[in-house]
Amino acid sequence: MRAHVMTLANSIIGVSILAMPFCYKECGIILSTLLLVLSNLMSRASCHFLLKSAIKSRTRDFEFLAFHLFGKLGKITVELSIIMFLMGTCIAFFVVMGDLGPQIIGDMFNIKNTTALRPSIMIGLAAFVVLPLGLLRDVNSLNTICTAAIIFYACLVFKIFIEAFDKLFSSVWVSEIYFWKPVGLFQCLPIFSMSLFCQTQLFDIFETITNESLDKLNAIIRSSMNMCTSVYISVGILGYIAYYDSALTGNILTSFSQCLSSDIIKIGFVMSIAVSFPLVIFPCRSSIYSLLATKDYVLVSGGRQHIAETPFKCITFFIVLFSLVTGLLMPNIEVVLGLIGSTIGVMINVMFPSMFLVRVANKSPKERFWARFIFFVGIFIMVMGTSANLYAIHQTFSNVKTVHREVETLDFKPMATQQDIINPKLKTSEEIRVEPPIPMEPIIKSNAEVKKEKIVKVDNGNTISKDAINKEDEELEKRPEIELLEKLKNHENEEKKILAESKQILEELKGARQVQFEKNKKKPINNVIESKLNNKEKDKKIDTSLDEKKNQLVKDKLPLPLVLKEANKPNKTKIEINRDKRDLTPTVNSNNDEKEENCNKDEKADNKDSTRVKNIDNIDTIENTSITI
Repeated sequence: MRAHVMTLANSIIGVSILAMPFCYKECGIILSTLLLVLSNLMSRASCHFLLKSAIKSRTRDFEFLAFHLFGKLGKITVELSIIMFLMGTCIAFFVVMGDLGPQIIGDMFNIKNTTALRPSIMIGLAAFVVLPLGLLRDVNSLNTICTAAIIFYACLVFKIFIEAFDKLFSSVWVSEIYFWKPVGLFQCLPIFSMSLFCQTQLFDIFETITNESLDKLNAIIRSSMNMCTSVYISVGILGYIAYYDSALTGNILTSFSQCLSSDIIKIGFVMSIAVSFPLVIFPCRSSIYSLLATKDYVLVSGGRQHIAETPFKCITFFIVLFSLVTGLLMPNIEVVLGLIGSTIGVMINVMFPSMFLVRVANKSPKERFWARFIFFVGIFIMVMGTSANLYAIHQTFSNVKTVHREVETLDFKPMATQQDIINPKLKTSEEIRVEPPIPMEPIIKSNAEVKKEKIVKVDNGNTISKDAINKEDEELEKRPEIELLEKLKNHENEEKKILAESKQILEELKGARQVQFEKNKKKPINNVIESKLNNKEKDKKIDTSLDEKKNQLVKDKLPLPLVLKEANKPNKTKIEINRDKRDLTPTVNSNNDEKEENCNKDEKADNKDSTRVKNIDNIDTIENTSITI
């Protein structure tokens, strides 16, 4: 049962896995996950309708079931639809291998990507991988290969997780990505709905299962569908987070960083597509054989017709050769394949199973209701997908027309020759001298302008890879950084020298200021001390002179005999003393007035000296503060 799950899962997963990050970016994470879940339910329902119709009709073949329910016209319609849908799938597989193979092999083995490399790789894969596997008759022989392919898809998910690891645990991407963006629903709904189709491979995969109930078959389908849906959701979310800040395209492999693991993943994806070819060739071969061998197509209940060895090999060669040649001659066939998938693919995988169940389930109105509902959903998806592809075709043609108009409007003037520049009427001596062209200064572009030009080149289809451009951008960014670092170091050294010289100058100025301050401080102090000493000596001299004057005045006023008498008299009466005082008062008062005037003069001089000392002290304090600052 596990082998059948792996085989069916390998038939479901295809090229659509590469477009999941792009679809998640266009629709948002929540809306894209919801669309994938709804596509899962729709595809499981259509598979259930197909298997139940086959069990009730006792058939094990898509074409035989259509013949049983709708007659010969229904059989031919189903056969042609399956052939066109599966041949388009084979062509798409070859185109994808041709686009990825040369780039991978050229990068790994240093081979130039010439025009002969792409066809040689496609022919080699067709001859040595696709054709030998397509000639196998038993699908069970592919079980190990399909299991290896599923393991590779798990490695692809792990590789994208590593690419998104740095951004996943930061909160920046939460504000940069979209969670609900209905604008891209019109474009991405066909991709989501057709990414889980496997109805054409059911009968080939379940051919070896005998006597199994419908519930067990539905369990196999459910487990394989859930596995593929989880892989799609993981690739879509992780790829969107890893490359939300870059231009995502329909192929996430082109966004990988250049390393050995990326090359291994790319080669593994090409090989997984190559080994998936037999799962597409098996139903396509049976449909071609049933279409051609109309006479030998016998209605045998419960079995499938056996294809002879010669037609088996011829039909297999035809399928491989036709799809290979178409992929080589028309590499830009994606639009046509998209139209086939959105119309015929939806008819085969959704609308026909619903119609089969409506014909078979006569006694269960619920199943008929759900079958009709899925039928109308298929019509809606077909209309949406077809309109999206037609809109893409219209855009391509409009772009081509605008390019042609721009080319026609350009004036291509031929360059002037030397004969046109020189006037032929003039003689050789009168010829006009042709001046050399004026030299122009080279235009130096910034790194941002260079990046813009590279992005425009890549968008216009240039073959230069984005990884190489990113490396060149990093080198461009590193060069000015090195120059700036050297300039900054030189500036730092110069600043250090200037600071050392300024410190020396400041120290010299401080020393000179201190010497001057000490000299100026000593001079006024000495002057004040000398003035104070002189004033004291003057006071003493004045006092002594006053005493001497008093004595002289007393002696002058008294006559000599009185003086002698006074000197000889030992004691005096009070009356005499008072009389003497009266006589001496005017003289003493005059002397006191003179003394007071002298004292006032001395005090004024002292005050002037003290104010001068204070001013000098204030000047010293101001100089000290300025030095400290």
